[in-house]
Amino acid sequence: MLKSLNPREQTELFEQMELEKTYIFCGNLRLRRERALTLADTGERGLQAAGSYLRGMPFHAFTFYLIEETGRYSIRGMLEEFRARLEGDDGSQRQGVLTAVESCVERLEIPDVIERKTMLLMKLTDPEKLLPRGESFQIEEAKGKAAEDLAAAIGMLSFRAEEIKEMPHIALASEEGELIAMAGFHAYEDDFVEIGNIGTAAEYRKKGLGMQITSDICRIGLQKSPNVYLFVFADNEAAVRVYEKLGFATVERYGFVTFQW
Repeated sequence: MLKSLNPREQTELFEQMELEKTYIFCGNLRLRRERALTLADTGERGLQAAGSYLRGMPFHAFTFYLIEETGRYSIRGMLEEFRARLEGDDGSQRQGVLTAVESCVERLEIPDVIERKTMLLMKLTDPEKLLPRGESFQIEEAKGKAAEDLAAAIGMLSFRAEEIKEMPHIALASEEGELIAMAGFHAYEDDFVEIGNIGTAAEYRKKGLGMQITSDICRIGLQKSPNVYLFVFADNEAAVRVYEKLGFATVERYGFVTFQW
């Protein structure tokens, strides 16, 4: 039986989850509850599976959680329930993205898969490797449009302009004052922070700016929480090497599945 979870039930579900194995789902339950629609599939023995849809993303963003005893699980019924509950949905086929820990994705029956990639969840385990403080500065509201333009030019997949106002974001500028690199957060809480929106304008790459601004945003993150995370696609080997040089280690692997829903 599919049902929505009330706030108390969401809190109970969050408390039974292991953060690094359910990182995205935990974020929806803990940090983004007002934007997330969360459903549970329950039977006589209780919870079998849960799914969450995050509103406000530049794509249709889903994540799922399975208890160990569930085995293989088709998400088709839950997708239909999401479609029925989302306002303004015209019912047409559209592209969605499902992200969940790989051990969960392996047990999910996902309809009409287009592409599957692997993301690495990395944690800062050796802050001593960060570069000394650089010349980055916090992006003020007046520079918000410039930051949005830079994010668009870089092609940041999960960038939301609102995050610049919600959480600290920093930038490096050229001699002319043009923003040429930026970094920020997707989560900024006492329990954990997730750095993101990291990128450098194409003409300024391979100059060490990425390592510098990543170090600077990590130092800001460490002032908030000792637990600093990030996501990076596994096939972005250059970025993975940079993060490893700065003291990050892979703690979990996630599937990133594009499909028609």
